[in-house]
Amino acid sequence: MTHTTRQYIAFSALLVSFASANAAPVYLDGPATPLAACPTCVVGSHLAEGVNGSVAGIGGSGINAAAGSVLDGQRTYIYDRGYPGFPAGSSIARGSNGFAMLVWDMGVAMNTMRLYTHQDHYNGGPITDAFTAQDVMEYSVWGSNDNVNFFMLSDVTAFDLTGGGVGKPTYTFEGAEPTFVYRGGSAEFGVTNAYTRDYTFADNYRYYGVRSSLISVRASDADPEIDAIVGNPGPIRDVPEPGVLALFGFGVAALGFIRRRTR
Repeated sequence: MTHTTRQYIAFSALLVSFASANAAPVYLDGPATPLAACPTCVVGSHLAEGVNGSVAGIGGSGINAAAGSVLDGQRTYIYDRGYPGFPAGSSIARGSNGFAMLVWDMGVAMNTMRLYTHQDHYNGGPITDAFTAQDVMEYSVWGSNDNVNFFMLSDVTAFDLTGGGVGKPTYTFEGAEPTFVYRGGSAEFGVTNAYTRDYTFADNYRYYGVRSSLISVRASDADPEIDAIVGNPGPIRDVPEPGVLALFGFGVAALGFIRRRTR
């Protein structure tokens, strides 16, 4: 391998890495890729309510460990109307005032999780009102490796009702943004799991917690309902975005420039 080729590979890798780290969510109208297409994916075990399990919030609970442990179109949920919102990277520990969490054990630490949301106020089609727009994104995501201290990884703080076009809201996230948001839900259960989404985080976590998003608390909703959570040691779906491809093309052009300079 020549020095120039090594320069090009390193340069291209840096560009792709930079683009991936700064890429906005990709919103897709269709369903998520089928779970069967991901042989390394693991469906998390939803922990029953208790001292070491899921913890209900303010307003009651519908915690159902079995329903949250199988991708079956069923739902588990909590009311989390006391959620105050947290900055990205902040933590909350079991026993702390205000701790509430639906918790899943992935078995091993993983950096990618797919959230199969369960929708009770959305039946597909355009979203034209603010209540439905917040309801399909009423989830914040938390990570832990000891099942005691949970770190806020991603929250939804605002939305633009027509950000993706008429009836297609886009969202503002605190912390990590999802890589893909599937407006069509899941291949298995359609709009029951509308706005299914994939997240790939900088670190690995064995336990994933979910509670309300900030926009849902503000809407006096805040009862996140989930069908299942799936984990994977890496992206479930890895499709280059147009921006990444453009950067790659820029890398090719840069290689040509480098080669001309070194002749």
